[in-house]
Amino acid sequence: MTTEEFRPRTPEPDGIELPAPTSSPFTCAFGVTLIAAGLVTQWVVTVIGGMLMLVGAIGWFREVNPEDREECVPIQRGPQPINARHGQIKRLMNVPTHRQRIPAEIHPYSAGIWGGLLGGAVMAIVATVGSLIQHGSMWYASNLLAATMLVSLQDQTTEQLLQFQTTGLVVALVIQFMMSLFVGIIYGVTLPMIPRWPLPFAAVFIPLVWTGLTWATLSIMNPALKQNIDWLWYIGSQVAFGLSAGWYIIRTEKISTMQNWSFLERAGMETPGVPEQGETPE
Repeated sequence: MTTEEFRPRTPEPDGIELPAPTSSPFTCAFGVTLIAAGLVTQWVVTVIGGMLMLVGAIGWFREVNPEDREECVPIQRGPQPINARHGQIKRLMNVPTHRQRIPAEIHPYSAGIWGGLLGGAVMAIVATVGSLIQHGSMWYASNLLAATMLVSLQDQTTEQLLQFQTTGLVVALVIQFMMSLFVGIIYGVTLPMIPRWPLPFAAVFIPLVWTGLTWATLSIMNPALKQNIDWLWYIGSQVAFGLSAGWYIIRTEKISTMQNWSFLERAGMETPGVPEQGETPE
């Protein structure tokens, strides 16, 4: 026998060494994002971002030092059996070759407009009632809202904000109308994407997020104005807006999207031979 026959054979590897999965880069990047966000909001956000960035950077460093952390991915040898999967894919109406994109039905834009205006009216009523209870004046809330745009009102005392001011009322009505209109449209577009509990999402989640953004923004732009806001009544008015606007929008009848329409149909052009609203040609 030759020496080659006595040479021990190197065992074949059972897998391939690949870098192990880790969330450290994502954590580090998210921390950097919070640091940047804290520059225009609150210093607390910057501190939290710095801590996350440090945790992510240390974890990322330990992934490659002193040695790369790897995991062995098994090698599949030979043909693998094909296992049939029994499932259903939602498809467009009368188009079996096209998958359905969610949401397939949306509320009309008019529902968002009217829902936003209804929510704005209810919100104004709640804010006015809170102003009467807390300060004995129905003009305090409107003057505070106008102060977000009018510099002349930002330096006024509480006694001055309790008084009726024509300019403040007009500006507050314009702000309330425009904000209610735009936020209502956003509700109308967003709520069809919430498959479960859309009303709590509209009445609780969005108002709390909006309140947090307002609180953080005023801390930078106008700390004095922030001290004059009654935050419990502010949150209550936001919840009243979300509850009433969401309730109105959810009750409206949905319409199908045009995702299965051809470009010519979406453009409103009549062309012979083009399937109508997703219908397949015979």
